[in-house]
Amino acid sequence: MQNSHHFSGIAREARKITTLWIFIIQIGIGIISTSLQQKPLYTALLMLLLLLFMGMNWIFDRIPQKWLWIYFTVQVLLSVSIICFSHYGYALAQLGLYPLLAGQFLYAYYDKVKMFFFLALGYVLVLWYTLSIDNGANLAISLSLVTVMNIIVISIVNLMLRQYYARERTQNFLDELEKAHRQVEELTVTNERQRMARDLHDTLAQGLVGIIMQLEAIHVHLGKGNTERAYEIVSSSMDNARITLAEAREVIDNLRWESANETDFAYMLQNEVTRFQTATGMAVQSDITIPYELSPLQIEHSLHIVRECLTNIARHAQAQHVTLSLGSVDEQLVIRVTDDGRGLDSAQIGKHSGHYGLLGIRERVRIMDGQFNIIPNKPKGTIIEVNIPLR
Repeated sequence: MQNSHHFSGIAREARKITTLWIFIIQIGIGIISTSLQQKPLYTALLMLLLLLFMGMNWIFDRIPQKWLWIYFTVQVLLSVSIICFSHYGYALAQLGLYPLLAGQFLYAYYDKVKMFFFLALGYVLVLWYTLSIDNGANLAISLSLVTVMNIIVISIVNLMLRQYYARERTQNFLDELEKAHRQVEELTVTNERQRMARDLHDTLAQGLVGIIMQLEAIHVHLGKGNTERAYEIVSSSMDNARITLAEAREVIDNLRWESANETDFAYMLQNEVTRFQTATGMAVQSDITIPYELSPLQIEHSLHIVRECLTNIARHAQAQHVTLSLGSVDEQLVIRVTDDGRGLDSAQIGKHSGHYGLLGIRERVRIMDGQFNIIPNKPKGTIIEVNIPLR
């Protein structure tokens, strides 16, 4: 048994058509009654019954489900009365009103047992009326006509229900699609905010950290009277400030990387290593082999990953030596940064406000469908390893 909640929706859609149909039947019965010179009182009563039937049909969709049995009881009584008062117009009343009422019952109570009893009631009424007016002379014709009408009504109701449920499914699909679209928009905004946070961290924040470390080094050298070395670091700091400003403008303007062939990735990596050595004085051993199949996206994120690893070592590791290796292994780009500092707890990534570097690395690796691992370097220090599929 299907749920009967659909009946009000179908009733609202069919209300105007069914009312027009009843009105046409009323006109037809009125013409027949007038042409046969039926008593005016009978004709007036017949028209009043048809108006009541039409009015009940108009409010059908507003009747609560639990009170529908009252509606059908009243409509059946009105239909029988109309057929009885129609005399020679009874055939028109039967052909017009019975299918309409049967159709309403079928889609209001789409239940096999209830449908059987209602259709059986229709046969009983037809049998009773036919036997009453002509002693059953046209019984076979009347029963055949009712059977044909039942078949047609059942077919039409089934078609209407299928169309109704198809529209409901389509509307539900559209609603879900719109909801998914809103979720995608929200996710896009969230991802864009995360990207902006990463880019700002990888440009302004890291650039300022580098400048601060160089200023601290200048302060130390000036305190020791080593002005020549201090001037060298000042010059390097000015260069770094210009580079940071250029990178910040690139982020603001939302510039894109051109292509792997147009970007000297190895040079940029070596430049990061040089800046790190100048700012910290740590020794860096590098082994860089650039795979030719790197995409612009992989180049961009890989450079930021290396830069962030070196920045975290400078700020937190308290290391003396650093090793950087980058190359292709088993169709993967492998980035490995090793230090001999105080070590790192990977469980604390992203839990402290203001320290987003390693969290940013993890997000960049996720974007490239790669793997990010933090491994203890025995006897001391940390190994950061990133594996990115080459495609």
